[in-house]
Formats: sequence, C-alpha cells, structure tokens
Amino acid sequence: ADRHPRFLADTTGDGRLDLVGCHDDGVWVALRDEDGTFAEPLYVLDEFGAEQGWGSVAEHPRFLLATTPGGPADLVGFGPQGVVVARGSGDGTFAPARLVLNDFGPAQGWSGTRHSRLLTDVTGDGLLDVVAFGDQGVWVAHGLGEGRFEQAQFVCRGFGYAEDAGAWRVGRHPRFLADVTGDGRVDLVGFGGPGVHVARNLFRRFRTR
Repeated sequence: ADRHPRFLADTTGDGRLDLVGCHDDGVWVALRDEDGTFAEPLYVLDEFGAEQGWGSVAEHPRFLLATTPGGPADLVGFGPQGVVVARGSGDGTFAPARLVLNDFGPAQGWSGTRHSRLLTDVTGDGLLDVVAFGDQGVWVAHGLGEGRFEQAQFVCRGFGYAEDAGAWRVGRHPRFLADVTGDGRVDLVGFGGPGVHVARNLFRRFRTR
C-alpha cells in the first residue's frame, strides 16, 4: 500500500467508477462495465510508478482529481522534482505527464516525513489549489485550470514543522481543510499539542486570530 496508490474515479464520463492504480512500472486502469464488473487492466502511462522515482506514497503523494471544473479526472503527483500532472483524456487514458511546478518536491526540500501536501479549492473558484504544510507554515499554489498552478505563496505562519511554527508532526498532529464558518471557503484546522487550532480563510491568506 505504501508503494502503489489506487483510486476509484470516473475516467470516461459515463458515470461509472473505474479502477486506477500506480504500480512499479506506471499507471494501470480497469474500466467498469455496465453490469458492475471491471474489464482487464490496461497499462496507460509510464509515469507515477516506483520505477520512475515515485518510491512511496508518503514521500510522493498522488491524487486523481479534475483540475478543470467539469473536466475528466487528472493525475496529480508530488514527484522528485515538483508537481507533475497527466491530464485525463476522458477515455480512461492520460496525456503524457509533465512537470508543471518546480516546487513541493524533495528537490526543493519537501519531505513526506515532515510536510503534508494536499489538493483542494481554497478560494472557492472551482479550481484545485496545492496546499502544503512546510517548516515555517502553510504554502498555497493557486490553480489556473488545465493542470496548471501559480507559483507558491506563503499564506500562514503556523501549522509547520519548525519549533517557532508550532512543531507540528505528520504522525502526531493531523491537519485538515474544512469550512468551519459557513462562508464557502475552507479553513485550516489542526490538532496540535495544546488542542485544536483554526486559521480562517481570508481568500488569499489565512488568519490565526
């Protein structure tokens, strides 16, 4: 499980969930039939596998989500050199993977043992953004659609690995993104040493008080 993430997602737009898995050699897809069974798996992409440098789920998280509203599910991963995206073709296959952001990877100092990295819509515009908990706090790279992201911005001091950022640890202090105010934007919620911490979403930054 730590080497081979697997997903259920509609890759063809027919309303049926397909099986998608990242194996050692790359990505495999098994399309779901009308009777609820699955077709034989097909090898569709030579990327996102252990043989391409994606050693573990913890070090290199991967997601299967639509980066464009109404579009097919895309593969988004935090690879050795940064954020990699393979756009979904809508037929169970994917376009060639490409590096879209030179950030959030081990090459830039991000580690799975210290830094959580997530995908969610921070601004409420329907586009997925990258949210990452670094040493000093929270960084966001806003989505532009079509598998593209802006350069990362530092948006909140706190929830980070460093002592002066709260000494948050991946294995001990879960952190979530959820709308706790009802304004339609996700806020930062973390379970730290003293208790529960919340940073309100102010559209392009977060406020802890």
